[in-house]
Amino acid sequence: MIDLEKIKDPSFIKDLSIKELKALAKQIREFLIENISNTGGHLSSNLGIVELTIALYYVFDAEKDEFLFDVGHQSYVHKILTGRAKDFKTLRQFGGLSGYISKSESKYDIWESGHSSTTISAMSGLMLANDDNDKKIISIIGDSSIVNGVALEGLNFLGQIKGKNSIVILNDNKMGISKSVGALSKVFSKLRRGKFFRAIKTGLNKILPAFISRFFHQIKRGIKGFIQQDNIFEDLGFDYYGPYDGNDLKYCIKVLQKIKKTNEPLVIHFQTKKGKGYIHSEEDAQGHYHGVPPFNIETGKPKNVNSELSYSQIVSDYLLNKRKEQEFYVVNPAMKSGANLDEFARLYPNNFFDVGIAEEHAAVMSAGIALREKNVFLLMYSTFSQRAYDQILNDIARTDLKVIFGIDRAGIVGEDGSTHQGLYDVSMFMAMPNIVVTMPKDGKEAIGLLNYALNVEKHPIVIRYPRGLSDLTKIDDYSYQCDLSWDILNDGNKCIAIGYGTDIARIARIVNEKNLDVMVVNAKSLKPIDLNMLHKIFNKNIPIIIFEQIISSGTLYHKCLEFKEVNNYSSKVIKHSFDCDTIIPHGSIKDVYNNYGLSDSALENRIKEVLGND
Repeated sequence: MIDLEKIKDPSFIKDLSIKELKALAKQIREFLIENISNTGGHLSSNLGIVELTIALYYVFDAEKDEFLFDVGHQSYVHKILTGRAKDFKTLRQFGGLSGYISKSESKYDIWESGHSSTTISAMSGLMLANDDNDKKIISIIGDSSIVNGVALEGLNFLGQIKGKNSIVILNDNKMGISKSVGALSKVFSKLRRGKFFRAIKTGLNKILPAFISRFFHQIKRGIKGFIQQDNIFEDLGFDYYGPYDGNDLKYCIKVLQKIKKTNEPLVIHFQTKKGKGYIHSEEDAQGHYHGVPPFNIETGKPKNVNSELSYSQIVSDYLLNKRKEQEFYVVNPAMKSGANLDEFARLYPNNFFDVGIAEEHAAVMSAGIALREKNVFLLMYSTFSQRAYDQILNDIARTDLKVIFGIDRAGIVGEDGSTHQGLYDVSMFMAMPNIVVTMPKDGKEAIGLLNYALNVEKHPIVIRYPRGLSDLTKIDDYSYQCDLSWDILNDGNKCIAIGYGTDIARIARIVNEKNLDVMVVNAKSLKPIDLNMLHKIFNKNIPIIIFEQIISSGTLYHKCLEFKEVNNYSSKVIKHSFDCDTIIPHGSIKDVYNNYGLSDSALENRIKEVLGND
């Protein structure tokens, strides 16, 4: 047995027999289950790609060739083989091992890819700028990621480039986070279903020498034309191989060895079992084991069960309740499970659309629904909303179409790290015409803003909500109403604290507990701002501090500064947010708060600092 924690680089793999490699795969799978059960992380995708990753390192030269792991949450096996098993106890913890590809961790981490579908385009650039014609560049991309527009654009470009060593490995497990959807997933299904042809091809590949197999491959298009007709990769100019069993280690090695010397654009299609080796994950058809908190290995259940509802659950429960009364549509780009929308999708299949990893399409499709004067909720994570900037700006905001945006994971997201922090959406939305931007301070206010958006607002409206738990254990009243006016949560005369979201609720609690003479204002609408309340605030002529869990660009702070200048007020206005050049790393939300000035004590000290300077 190999001591995984003593691995320094992948070179040891070359000296192992097939039997030893299979034992290594089993050992890695057990290591992943044991460690992720303690730290949390991406489980299913990594369990499925064990054999394929080992085969890649066995066949190719890790010191020269380059592996680009699309998304990055399928890279844990890669991390183990490149010397980081010893760090897995710190996985996704502050200052510990990243759950994604990180160039600062290892020379083997070539392309940082927190968002999906970028590695084929990156490979195009790396390949064209490559001075070493013997270097192989390999993109490992999932079946859900490859249907994204960016990936298809990359394929469209790369397929025309001949004589270059570009290899696309399609890791097909029939799921992204949730089950793969769309017409292209049906194309993959057809590729999988050519059983007769695939059986002949598999048998010949196993028994024939490589040069005969390559000859067979050259005439395969004519043969399989009678068996399967749809192959988007060959239509785009790629030489397509597959599908192959990506969990058959010996066969993976043989296939990769056969295609290694080819200098044409290649797509190698491997089918893998997502969650392989862990029964709870293998049987998960909804994606619940894609990303997991610490869990009990025997039962598969989370170790810590909370009674409070998450904000995602509040939104989901609201939609389920309201759909009984009135019709509307829900659009979601590949986050059905993460957004707790499985039950809504089951009960109202004609009103729910998971469009896959296609945020741009989701935005324009929602605009089309709104154009018919139908209510539509577009639910997406803050970090993914950025991918649809142009479509939201031009096709929704500019044309003033009422789309209700549920922006999940707003603010610090914790363990997913720098590529997933929800710190940029406010700057994006605040720059757009017609759009309303809001954030509730608690669960009850979330219900109020949802009702306002559905039944009152006529313009596109954003409702941001954080990752994590709310203050509610159940929803007693789905009819609670609120408007966009700002609320005074605590009265005071020495300074004024303005903010929104759960931060302002925390600040109100701190001010009360510490008996600070501070007015606390809940600015639940960032756009439009409450002009009447701002006049009242600035007329006090005391310092104003604005708390925002976002980057400081085009924010509520800047809106208040503009208001101050236009109306010739003199109060000092202070910001408490993140500098635009600050990259917030992975770690628990609590640890990030402690290290970046958002803990309760840091908020208290900041307020006292302003009071002391008055």
